[in-house]
Amino acid sequence: MDPATLFPTLLAIVPVRYLIDVAAVCGVCAAVMPWLPVPARAASAYGRVYALLNIAAQNFRNVTNLARPGKGGSGSSGTPMAGMALLAGLGLSLSACTTVGGTTAIDTAELNADAGAIAFAAEAIEAIPGLSSHLSPDQVARVNAALGRIKDISAQIDAASGGAIDIDTGKGWASALASEFQTILTIATPIVSAFAPGVGAYIQTAGQIIPLLLQAVGLTPASVSVTPDTPSAVRAALYRGV
Repeated sequence: MDPATLFPTLLAIVPVRYLIDVAAVCGVCAAVMPWLPVPARAASAYGRVYALLNIAAQNFRNVTNLARPGKGGSGSSGTPMAGMALLAGLGLSLSACTTVGGTTAIDTAELNADAGAIAFAAEAIEAIPGLSSHLSPDQVARVNAALGRIKDISAQIDAASGGAIDIDTGKGWASALASEFQTILTIATPIVSAFAPGVGAYIQTAGQIIPLLLQAVGLTPASVSVTPDTPSAVRAALYRGV
C-alpha cells in the first residue's frame, strides 16, 4: 500500500473514540522526527523503526524533516544517545495514548441519563399494583436489595455528572446497574406476563435500556445496533411510566 494512503485508510476503520489517540501518536511522531538521526541502512533495525516513524508522522511529499536512510548525518555512525532518548520518550507517549484502564476518561452525561431512567423504571416496576403480592419473600428481598443498589449507584453517577470519570469506574457502575436492573426484570417479567400482560410492553422496553447503558461506557456487544435517537427514545418511554 502507498504510505501516503496508509493513514487515511487506518482512520477510516479506527473507531471514533480512538481518533484522539491516533492524532496524539501522529503529533508525537511529527515532533520527534526532526531530531532523530538518519539511519545508515534502511534494512537495519533502527532503519525499520525510522521508516515506521516517518509513516506515523505522515512525512510524505514536501516535508523538510523527511530523509532517506544512508543519505545523511549522524546516523551513519550509529544512533546517538539523544536519538535513543527521544525514541524512549516516544515509547512512553505511545503507551499513555493506548492505555485504557486508569488513564482514559469518559463523559458522564450519557451514563447519568441512562442511570436516571433505570432508577425511575426500577421504582415504577416495583410499584406495579399487585406485583408484590405475587412475589415470594425471597423475591421481595432480592427486588428491594436491587432497588436500593440502583439508587445508590445512580446517586454516585449523578454526583459525578458534569465532568469526566475514569473509564474503569464508569464500566464498574454500568455493569453493576445492568446486573441489578436485570435482577428486577427477571423476577417481574413472568409474573407480570401472567397477571398484567398489558404491562409487559413496559417491561420489554425497560430491558432495552441495558445495552444503551453499557454502550455509554464501551461495553456494548458488537451485535447491538443503536441509532443516534434510540437512547433518548427509550428513556422517554421509561419516564412515561407503566
